Order: sequence, then structure tokens, then C-alpha cells
Amino acid sequence: MRKLRPRSPLIRRMIMRSPITKLTAAAVIIVAVVAAIMVFNQSAPAAFGIEQVIDDYNNVRFLHVKQFWANRKEPDEFWIKSDEHGHVAKARYYLPVTEDGIKLITWTPERTEIWFKSKQGFLISKIKRVETWMQSLLEQCQPKLVMKKLLEEQKAGKVDIDTQKPQEVQKPALIVATYKTEPKKSTYYIDQATDLITRIEVCRIEDNKEMLISTTQFSDYNVPMDEKMFSLKDEIPKDVSVTNQLTQLIGIPQGSMTDEQAAAETVRQFFQALIDKDYKKAGSIYSGVSEEKAKEIFSRLNVTAIISVGTPTPHPETGPHSFRVPCKLEITTPDGEKTTWEPYGPFTRCGDDEIHPDRWIIHGGI
Repeated sequence: MRKLRPRSPLIRRMIMRSPITKLTAAAVIIVAVVAAIMVFNQSAPAAFGIEQVIDDYNNVRFLHVKQFWANRKEPDEFWIKSDEHGHVAKARYYLPVTEDGIKLITWTPERTEIWFKSKQGFLISKIKRVETWMQSLLEQCQPKLVMKKLLEEQKAGKVDIDTQKPQEVQKPALIVATYKTEPKKSTYYIDQATDLITRIEVCRIEDNKEMLISTTQFSDYNVPMDEKMFSLKDEIPKDVSVTNQLTQLIGIPQGSMTDEQAAAETVRQFFQALIDKDYKKAGSIYSGVSEEKAKEIFSRLNVTAIISVGTPTPHPETGPHSFRVPCKLEITTPDGEKTTWEPYGPFTRCGDDEIHPDRWIIHGGI
């Protein structure tokens, strides 16, 4: 297997507010990236070697992608291993910016491991939708898999394609895709020696000016990865709080309640558990953290009464079944003074435990 230079399909996003729910935006952006590549396949000179590009992408076994955002210091980073049939077998990804802070995640068919580095937490679960997302990223690096759809978009007049092939072979060839349905332009850099994409730049167009949104790069293309990369158990510090959803049932069941009722009931039971000093139950509802961790986080609040639980409002930023539940609580200070506290959240959702998708939890800050 030959070692090729870095290249890039465009990836975005996860995540994931939760480790996994933000996953779909990445796939959407990559579709746009591949669209331009595949449309180009129908119109560019054969000298660009696009057939070779397609052939090489079909043989992807290892994929390493970095995506740099204009307003961030660190890139999102993905490592994917596939089997001989082109199916994702293992994955690892690093998300420096999420609502829970920095996350490092590994996935195999048997388990998902999520290290909440900012919150010193470690979650072991089994999350099927990670596989779906990673498979989407893998397949969308292979132009012929989405050829039909992209050709239809070209025929519909949704994108203009300009190709540039300099005579100097050491310089990259370019595919410039200007979109007609939105103010965006994507530029794809092709290594003339390998006929593979090395970089993709996406710009927003405002007042006839181009503003860089992101740059995506491949590195270590098709270079075998150490198997240790796909498990975090040897990387996490000993003092990190571990939650194992494979052996622990988290949250509360929805039963016959509507989503809104379940969201409100989740918040009510959580704060009642804090009032009762039942930190085991509070931890189970709060994303399944341990009793000791829940006590460490919440004991200083000293919630002594629930004044009211308001009407939940959808909070789609963290998933299709996520809600913000306004509430008022009575807090008693160490000297006995009672005050009223209205948390910014709390935020609730179901589905984090895919084995028991009807279980509702509180996630993020409260």
C-alpha cells in the first residue's frame, strides 16, 4: 500500500453537543465537498486523473482528517479504520469545542468511550449512531458512491465549476465550486502527482468579499494506525469519574408520559433527590455520574425545596428530544438564610443510552 500525501474531504461537525448528537453537521458539509469533486468528474479534462482519484478513494482503509475553523485555535480531528469491505470498523475523534468542553471519543461495535476532559469524566456506552456518522464520513470520501445525486445537482444548475491546471506539476490543480443557492465557495487543491485532494477551503461570500470559514486537510492517508488508538482505557487519569452504561441503568423511564411531561418529571425527580441527599439517584439522572461525583458536584448547593417547575421548551441544539426546563428552587445557606434560585437550565433529553432509549437524563450544566 503506498503512502500518499495529505488530502481532505470536508468534515463537520458533532458533535455533538453531546458526544454524539452533533454528529450530523459534519456529514452535511462533506456532502458539499464531494459534490464538487464528483461534478468535476463529468466536466474536467482527463489529465486531472479523476478516475485515479475515485479508485484510490475506493481503497480507503485508514482516514485521518483535520478540520480547522476560522474562529478556533484547535482543529476537530478524526481517525477512521475500515475493513476490507469498506465498512467502518473503528473510530476515534477529538472535539476541542462542545457544550461539555473538550471531548475525546473512541468507537468500536462493542463499545463507545467518551472522555470528558474538561469535566474529568469518562463514559462507557454502546452508541450505534456513532457508527452511522463515521460510515457516512468514510463513504463520502468515495466520489462514485454519491455520483448520481451530485450529477443531478449539476443539471439542476445549483453549482458552477471552474477547473485550473497549472503547467508546473509541483503546483496543485484546483477545482473551484461556486454555489448558486447560497453565498459560498469551495476550493479543492489536487496534488498532480497523486491525483488526490490535499486541502479544501470553504469561504462565505458577503458583499462580494470572501471570508474563510474552514480548511480541511488529510494527513497520514492510508497509513495503518496503532490499535491502541481505539481505546481510551490506558489514557485516562486515575482520578477521573467513570460511568459505565453497559452495566448501569441511568435516568428515569418515560413510560406513558409525553416528551414535555418526561422532561419536567426528570427535573423534578433530580432536585427532589438533591433535597433528600440521595446522591446515587441524583447521579443516575445527571448523565449517570457516580454517587461520589454527584455529591461532590451538588452537595454545596443545599437545595431545600422545589418552588416550581415550569413548562419545558425544545432545545434542538442538543438533540431532537432535548428540552430546557425552567424552575425555581429554594436554597438554604449554611447560616440558615433561604434564597430563591432560578437555574439557567436545566437541560434534559432521552436517548443517550441506546440500549434503553426511553430513559431521560439531565445533561450539561444546570
